[in-house]
Amino acid sequence: MRASLYYARMQSSSSRVIVFCAFLAFGSIHARATPGSEAGVRQQFMSAMLRVQSRQQDLPDTAALVAYPIYGYLQSARLRRDLLQGATEDLDSRIDAFMVEHTGRPVTRTLRRDWLLSLGARQRWDWFLPRSAEAGDPAVICLRLSGQLSTGEEAGLRDAALARWRLPQAQPPECDAVFAWLRQQNLLTPALAQERTRAALTAENWRLARDFVNDVPAPQNAPLLQWIRLLQAPRSELEALAQDAALAVETRALVAGFTRLAIADFPAAATLLPAILQRADIAAESKSQLQRAAALGGAYSRNLDAVTAFDQVPAALVDTTVQEWRARAALWAGNFDKALAWLEQMPPDLAAQPRWRYWRARALEQTQGPEAAKPLYEGLAAERDYYGYLAADRIHSKYQLNARPLRIDPAVQKSLSADAGLIRAHDLFDCNLYDEATVEWAVALANADPHIKAQAAILASRWGWYAQSIAVLAQLGQWDDVRLRYPRPFDAIVAHASQRTKVPGEWIYAVMRQESLYRPQAVSSAGARGLMQVLPSTAAALAKRWKVTLASRDALFDPAPATLLGAAHLRELLDDYAGALPLSLAAYNAGAVPVARWLPDRSMDADIWIENIPYAETRSYVQRVLEHIVAFAWAGKAPLPRLVTLMPSVAAVPQ
Repeated sequence: MRASLYYARMQSSSSRVIVFCAFLAFGSIHARATPGSEAGVRQQFMSAMLRVQSRQQDLPDTAALVAYPIYGYLQSARLRRDLLQGATEDLDSRIDAFMVEHTGRPVTRTLRRDWLLSLGARQRWDWFLPRSAEAGDPAVICLRLSGQLSTGEEAGLRDAALARWRLPQAQPPECDAVFAWLRQQNLLTPALAQERTRAALTAENWRLARDFVNDVPAPQNAPLLQWIRLLQAPRSELEALAQDAALAVETRALVAGFTRLAIADFPAAATLLPAILQRADIAAESKSQLQRAAALGGAYSRNLDAVTAFDQVPAALVDTTVQEWRARAALWAGNFDKALAWLEQMPPDLAAQPRWRYWRARALEQTQGPEAAKPLYEGLAAERDYYGYLAADRIHSKYQLNARPLRIDPAVQKSLSADAGLIRAHDLFDCNLYDEATVEWAVALANADPHIKAQAAILASRWGWYAQSIAVLAQLGQWDDVRLRYPRPFDAIVAHASQRTKVPGEWIYAVMRQESLYRPQAVSSAGARGLMQVLPSTAAALAKRWKVTLASRDALFDPAPATLLGAAHLRELLDDYAGALPLSLAAYNAGAVPVARWLPDRSMDADIWIENIPYAETRSYVQRVLEHIVAFAWAGKAPLPRLVTLMPSVAAVPQ
């Protein structure tokens, strides 16, 4: 059983290499211009890695390949492959020697985990236990507990096993043996089982709680089962509680269930709230929490009654979330007097954010006239961001990009280029091993000061590793080198996609940057792929309509078809939404179904509509892409588009 678990985990951990191999069909996407000898050894490395993935026999390594800075990664891949094919005493010795030779180096990271899983699955505790003390992987931790149990090293085992069992999260199958031992020792008491289930419920993980509650005997499990139902299907359970005041319920469970219903179905929650508030078993503080949940649910669903609901929220529960969403609700309702009053009640640190500075100016403009708002707009219009551009549009002023390139430090550049860890990171990046390159980069620069890291960002951009460059600049708060932050590495591909789809190139680049940060190999948790993060199913349908050859789903890792299909997807969304870019961007990110729910029943300004998008990710996405469009136009020396033009009023849904 343990061995089969190990092989399943190894197959999963090796699946990423399939993506790597997909790149080989297109060549090294980021291959730098290098002498023939260096390009040749890189091709040797990539070909050898492909042989590992396809389980072909290894060819003899040339002296140049052995001397290649990332040769250790090929050795590691071969050892991992051999583990899958069957571990032996000799293989364990070879892996151990490799680990010793590369002690403390990132190249050992994945191999070490896979080897420990293999040793544990084979119950080679003599090898496993001395090497697993610092492991943080849950499966390895569980195997270590099993190893201690099997070898009689029970010092601290009871407490460690109980601590692992009590975590409000699913545990890997490797924990089953030690958990069975806890049961045999009668250590898993009903009280502990209740505690664990409550922890899962507090985290609103009712599915996990449904598994945990099996360890809680009746009748102690009754309130927990009710809590699970309140999270799983809150409406029916809350209706029963509203109709029968004598029906017992734990207050925390009631508040959790009502909060979930308020978000999913505000009208139903609002209907039930008066009866629930009449229950004598609910304390005043909990009633306030219910009122807060109802108000937020109304705001998330853009219900005009949300403004009145926020008036009922006691001051003690007016936190940042309430402060932000009640302002949004008032803006959606067109109640600028109320919006201004609530904006002026924000604490200074929140009110100082560009978002709320802009909306305070908008509220002042609506309630007291343009002159009252002009100073606020002028101060904000100096900012290079979405709200700064909106403010500039309100007063018809120029956009201020405030671009200041970073100074290149030749001495630091030379030192960084010679750093062994960064050399490995560079070669790994050129071979499309991005995860490994990122780890090498992080280790190499772990203790570097901000100036060194900023110079490293310049170096990464020169390599074509734009994602790393932009990420480092963001971590440092270095926002002013606009060209460095907005490179245009796929101009020919983007120009072709723009020509075919009639989507402006700046729009395509803006979506690309927000979706993948220029990473052709990007894969989302939902399975979207490539530079424009298109789902394979969507890509297949688009390819058919737009007559694009798409040999396989992995073809989305090729920038050319990926960019064209992403642009085509945006083009179709623009056609669906009558050219409305904000709606199209929201649908690109969240899908058409949520956008249909978010459409207003009356025409409204696009900035208000965007501000009230309930998904924080989608709201930020739309704002960032609009902001990126301006920056890309500037970087391409094109006329700057105005957001006031890109954001026409959002039309009402036909009744």
